[in-house]
Amino acid sequence: MKAITYTEFGGPEVLRLVDVGEPHAGPGQVRLKVVAAAVNPLDYKIRNGWRPQMTPPFPVIPGFEAAGVVDEVGEGTTGVAVGDEE
Repeated sequence: MKAITYTEFGGPEVLRLVDVGEPHAGPGQVRLKVVAAAVNPLDYKIRNGWRPQMTPPFPVIPGFEAAGVVDEVGEGTTGVAVGDEE
Protein backbone atom coordinates (compact mmCIF):
# COMPACT_ATOMS: atom_id res chain seq x y z
CA MET A 1 0.00 0.00 0.00
CA LYS A 2 1.21 3.54 -0.67
CA ALA A 3 0.71 6.42 1.76
CA ILE A 4 1.70 10.03 2.16
CA THR A 5 3.78 10.36 5.34
CA TYR A 6 6.02 12.77 7.18
CA THR A 7 8.76 12.22 9.76
CA GLU A 8 9.34 15.82 10.87
CA PHE A 9 7.37 19.02 11.26
CA GLY A 10 7.27 21.44 8.34
CA GLY A 11 5.43 22.55 5.25
CA PRO A 12 4.35 20.47 2.25
CA GLU A 13 8.01 19.79 1.43
CA VAL A 14 8.23 17.23 4.30
CA LEU A 15 5.54 15.00 2.73
CA ARG A 16 6.73 11.77 1.10
CA LEU A 17 4.95 9.04 -0.85
CA VAL A 18 6.14 5.72 0.59
CA ASP A 19 5.27 2.04 0.55
CA VAL A 20 3.81 0.86 3.87
CA GLY A 21 2.71 -2.58 4.97
CA GLU A 22 -0.89 -3.65 4.52
CA PRO A 23 -2.78 -2.86 7.75
CA HIS A 24 -4.97 -5.43 9.49
CA ALA A 25 -7.81 -4.93 11.95
CA GLY A 26 -6.77 -5.59 15.54
CA PRO A 27 -9.08 -6.51 18.42
CA GLY A 28 -12.05 -4.13 18.52
CA GLN A 29 -11.06 -2.52 15.21
CA VAL A 30 -12.15 -2.58 11.58
CA ARG A 31 -10.21 -2.08 8.36
CA LEU A 32 -11.82 0.17 5.79
CA LYS A 33 -11.33 0.00 2.03
CA VAL A 34 -11.24 3.76 1.54
CA VAL A 35 -13.16 5.20 -1.41
CA ALA A 36 -12.91 8.87 -0.38
CA ALA A 37 -10.65 10.73 2.03
CA ALA A 38 -10.08 14.33 3.03
CA VAL A 39 -7.36 16.42 4.58
CA ASN A 40 -8.67 19.21 6.77
CA PRO A 41 -7.02 22.24 8.41
CA LEU A 42 -6.14 20.27 11.56
CA ASP A 43 -3.99 17.91 9.45
CA TYR A 44 -1.76 20.65 8.07
CA LYS A 45 -1.61 22.49 11.41
CA ILE A 46 -0.34 19.32 13.12
CA ARG A 47 2.17 18.78 10.28
CA ASN A 48 3.42 22.34 10.82
CA GLY A 49 4.07 21.60 14.52
CA TRP A 50 1.01 23.23 16.08
CA ARG A 51 0.27 21.51 19.39
CA PRO A 52 3.01 18.85 19.19
CA GLN A 53 1.30 16.93 22.00
CA MET A 54 -1.47 16.09 19.49
CA THR A 55 0.95 14.55 16.99
CA PRO A 56 1.03 10.76 16.79
CA PRO A 57 4.50 9.18 16.77
CA PHE A 58 6.48 9.67 13.56
CA PRO A 59 6.10 8.60 10.82
CA VAL A 60 2.64 10.15 10.53
CA ILE A 61 0.05 9.35 7.86
CA PRO A 62 -2.13 12.48 7.87
CA GLY A 63 -5.90 12.39 7.68
CA PHE A 64 -8.78 11.82 10.05
CA GLU A 65 -11.69 11.67 7.62
CA ALA A 66 -12.53 8.79 5.29
CA ALA A 67 -15.46 6.89 3.82
CA GLY A 68 -15.49 3.39 2.45
CA VAL A 69 -16.46 -0.24 2.91
CA VAL A 70 -15.47 -2.43 5.86
CA ASP A 71 -13.30 -5.24 4.49
CA GLU A 72 -11.93 -6.74 7.72
CA VAL A 73 -13.29 -6.97 11.27
CA GLY A 74 -11.01 -7.58 14.24
CA GLU A 75 -11.68 -10.03 17.05
CA GLY A 76 -14.31 -8.86 19.54
CA THR A 77 -15.64 -6.10 17.29
CA THR A 78 -19.42 -5.72 17.48
CA GLY A 79 -22.00 -3.67 15.62
CA VAL A 80 -20.22 -3.72 12.27
CA ALA A 81 -19.65 -6.37 9.59
CA VAL A 82 -17.64 -6.86 6.41
CA GLY A 83 -19.47 -5.05 3.62
CA ASP A 84 -20.86 -2.27 5.83
CA GLU A 85 -20.43 1.20 4.37
CA GLU A 86 -18.97 3.68 6.81
